[in-house]
Parts: sequence; structure tokens; C-alpha cells
Amino acid sequence: DRDVTGVQTCALPISVFATYVPISVFRYLRFDPTSWDLGIFTEYVKQYAWARAPVVDVRGAGINLLGDHFHPIVALIAPFFRVFPTPVTLLVAQALLAAVSVIPVSRAAAAKLGTGAGRAIGAAYGFSWGLQQLVNYDFHEIAFAVPLLACSLSALVRGKTRAAVLWALPLVFVKEDQGFTVAAIGLLIAVVYRRQAAGLLLAAWGLAWSFLAITVIIPALSPTGQYLYWSDGGALSPVGGHLAASGLISQLTTGGWTKLPTLVLILLPTAFVALRSPLVLAAVPSLVLRFVGTNSSYWGTNWHYNATVMPIVFIAAIDALARIRAEREARETGPLATALERHGPAMMLAIAAALAFQFPLSSLWSPATYSIDQHVAAARAAIARVPDGAQVATDLDLLAPLAARTDTFWLGNSATNPATRYVVFDTASTDWQPPPRNVLAFVESLNHGTRYRQIYVNDGVYVFIRAGGTGQAPAG
Repeated sequence: DRDVTGVQTCALPISVFATYVPISVFRYLRFDPTSWDLGIFTEYVKQYAWARAPVVDVRGAGINLLGDHFHPIVALIAPFFRVFPTPVTLLVAQALLAAVSVIPVSRAAAAKLGTGAGRAIGAAYGFSWGLQQLVNYDFHEIAFAVPLLACSLSALVRGKTRAAVLWALPLVFVKEDQGFTVAAIGLLIAVVYRRQAAGLLLAAWGLAWSFLAITVIIPALSPTGQYLYWSDGGALSPVGGHLAASGLISQLTTGGWTKLPTLVLILLPTAFVALRSPLVLAAVPSLVLRFVGTNSSYWGTNWHYNATVMPIVFIAAIDALARIRAEREARETGPLATALERHGPAMMLAIAAALAFQFPLSSLWSPATYSIDQHVAAARAAIARVPDGAQVATDLDLLAPLAARTDTFWLGNSATNPATRYVVFDTASTDWQPPPRNVLAFVESLNHGTRYRQIYVNDGVYVFIRAGGTGQAPAG
């Protein structure tokens, strides 16, 4: 029986992993990134793999990425990248982190609600739209937060407070804002679970690290000497901001037609059962920071921002169903609560299945997902012309494959970039549409007038090399 249970426990996360890897890997193989993040993190991990400072020229010439965000935990991928030096290593790691997080969610559901509920809720969580969006949008550091949150809250609902604290501690090394979520978990431990010493210490740990990262570590490593993302804070920003309740309320309510549907869609996969548990409050810091921000990219359902709330709401739903069961046994519930307790897991699974066709999971059935066309072949041949370790500037689509083995700069930062030895320019890239008529002249204009000569062109993909000596244009 134990062998059968072990196989069943592993089958679901393996299925999630096997499903998510093609979504992200084939996007990379098509050279179809959604942003420059995969290129940034590829160079970041490469620097750690070779025991160098995490200077990431993709983000900006000479920029230490720890001066942008505080995410040292990503260095854990470095040993694997050294063996497999490709952006695919990061994408596989991200899919694995998402898949591993299914285990503590399923375990909590099985412990509190039974084996069948554990499988149903585990599947609903594993294929939830927030995790799908995570693996579809390149690579991001918050992939590490997903299993840590799942393990911490799973331990908490199973009465293992010490384990819950230990799993929450490393969250502060995922990103500078995760300390606020850690603090929320600590307060829940102190207030709801009445373990005041452990909870308050955890809350202090989280707040201290967020404060230290935002006000000391990041500014010390930033070329501007300050935390760049204060600009998204509006009234919360200490740089030009004017803190007032009216300003915060205004920022929070602005974009309500985007924020409210996001909230609904976050709670919908749990059939809104999560609202019956105090654990759902652990999602508040993340949501408030996003919704009070002035950057509208944080408000919606796109990108990776909703991945970290998925383990929170699902484990809150498990806790809620367990509370309803206890109330039913004490004969303190009505028929609606009883129905939720009996059919909640099945409802979550059904909702996950319905939503799957509106999110990246549906791409698995599209032949276009696996289509590697002639243009991709031309781009591969182009980047092969650039030797390992060379300085190269390129557009967004080709950042990641080049960053894995060269010193790569994004052409969009041309104002501050040096004139690189090589330039790879793809006229189909989203960076420059419509593409320039005279590509060589355009490339030279982006590189401060440096002279280049063309050494490759195919299907609109060009490779240029600096012409002679330093490649500088003659005076006059």
C-alpha cells in the first residue's frame, strides 16, 4: 500500500512537470520570449556559475543585478548551469519548482480532508492558471517562493509550526518584497495559532530583511544609489512621494476594472472557499503592494505575479474545508457549508479544467507551439557566428541564447551600451517595428557612429562585426 501511495504521490507532480516544460522550452526554442527576463537571469546565473560578481550587461552596462532586485536564492541554479550552460536549465528548474510545490499542497489536503480530496485539490492547484502564467512568461525568481510558501503553509495547517517557520525563513532571499509575506505568516502563527514567540520572531525576520534589502543592500549596489522601484510607489515613494491616506486610496482604487477581476480570478479556482480561512490573509501583502503601485503591469492576470498567491489560496481553502468539516461534526453548519465541504475538491478540479482552455495549457494542443520555422534556423545560424565570450549587442528575441555564452547587451539600452564587437540584428524582433530600411546604418547609429561590416544575413537576420581596429568612425 505504501508503494502504491508513493507512486500516486509522485505521479501528479511528475505530470505537472512534464506539462509545463514544453510550454516554456518550446517558447524559447521558437525564440519567442515575452520579455528580456530570461536573458537577464541567464547571464545572472552564468556569472554565479563561474564564481563572478552578478554583473548583468543585459540589464544595463555594468549593472550588478543585486542592485536591481534582491534575489540571491537564484544562485542555487548555478551548479546545474555550469553542467548544462543553456537558458533551458533555468526553464526546467522553474517547471520543477512549480511541480514540487504540488506535493505539500496535496499532502495538506490529504491529511485534513482525505486521500481523494488530496488528489483533486493537488491537481487543481498544480494546473492552476497562476502557475501556468509563471512558466509561460520566461523565468523569474519568484518560482522559488512557490514551493517555500506551499511547504510553510502546508506544515502550518497540519499543526507543524516549527516546520512552517523554517520553510518561511528563506523566502526573504527570493525577492525583497517577500519579507512582507513572511511577516504576514508570522502574525498568523502568533494570532491564529497562538504561537506568539515563533510568530513574532518570524514577522520581525521578514520585516527586517525587506527593510535591509530595500534601503541598504539594493541602493549600495545600484548605479543610481537608490531603490529603482520606488518610482512605482506613487504616494509611498520616499523620492518625491507625499504620503497621505487619500493618495493611497486613490492608487488602490485606480484601475479597479482590472484589479477586481484579478481578485475574482485568484479566488475562483478555490470556488471562493479560501475566504473562510484566516490563512488567505497571507496573500494580502503581495496584493496590496501590487494594487497600490502605479505600474499597471502588476494589476492584471498576465505575467508571473499571481503565482505566489496560488499556494496561499489553495491551502487556505484546505484549511477552510477542514474548519467546515469540524463545524459539521459539531452540528454548527448549514446545508450550503455542508455541500461545500463534500463537493469542494471536485468543484476546484472542475474549475481548473474549465480555466485551462483560457490559459497557456491550451497551447499544448496547438501545432504552432512546436513549429520551428526557417526564420528560427536563420537566427540560430546568425548567433553561431558570434564566438564564445565575445561582446555582442542584440535585440530582445536573441538575448537569452547569446547571454548563455557571451557578454550580451540589449540594443534597447544603446544610449549607455559600449560599441560591442558584434551586433546581431533580427528585423522580425518586436524591438524595431517596422524594421529600418538600412539596417547597417541603423546599427551604426545605435553604436555611437562606430563602423561595422556585415558578415551574415539570412531571412532578415544580420550579423555585423566592427570594421578594423577599434571600429571607431574617423573624426570629422
